[in-house]
Amino acid sequence: MARIRRLAATAVAAVRIPRRRRDPQTARTELMDAAEAVFTDAHPDAVGLKDVARAAGVSHALITHYFGTYAGLIEATLERRLRALRAKVIARLGDASAVERPEELLALLFDAMEDPVHLRLIRWLIGGERTSSPDVFQDRGLTVIATQVARAIAPPAEATAPALVEKIELALITAVAAAYGYAMSKRGLAGSVGRRPSRELDAQVQRTLAEMLRAYLR
Repeated sequence: MARIRRLAATAVAAVRIPRRRRDPQTARTELMDAAEAVFTDAHPDAVGLKDVARAAGVSHALITHYFGTYAGLIEATLERRLRALRAKVIARLGDASAVERPEELLALLFDAMEDPVHLRLIRWLIGGERTSSPDVFQDRGLTVIATQVARAIAPPAEATAPALVEKIELALITAVAAAYGYAMSKRGLAGSVGRRPSRELDAQVQRTLAEMLRAYLR
């Protein structure tokens, strides 16, 4: 643990941002940027509020002012990433034929999970049993995507049917759970079938999940 702390301190020193006046939105953004930079080399539980404050060039009181707690900062940082990912998916869904190629949409999700910061934040959320927090996922991002998919696959009169949207929501929950589970335990999962983690296996898993989604949404 001491070694992890030393490495984290080195990472923090490397990303320190000079002190200066900031408007509230800029301050929030730069605090989250600093958090992401710190989490590039350290798990959120290996560092703390003061480490991020030092990297951002502010007092730790400013972080609590904007985010309430260190956990609040981490949640906001993760949610920002999730919103950015959702925006990419929705942009891709702007092409009506995109739903016919679910492997392309899944690639956005699997690529996000290859980012060590994203994966560390997800591990922090799930590993700490923090998924019940009311501040995480509060904007119902999967419902937004499900609604977009429904509009792409159904006539206008049927696209808003609650049963269809719910069916797609369940498919999205399953896909996200599969992607997260695979990313966090791919070594063990590969070993359970006598294989090693590889790009080839990653691609095969994505194709299999895409085929399942395609069949489910027909």
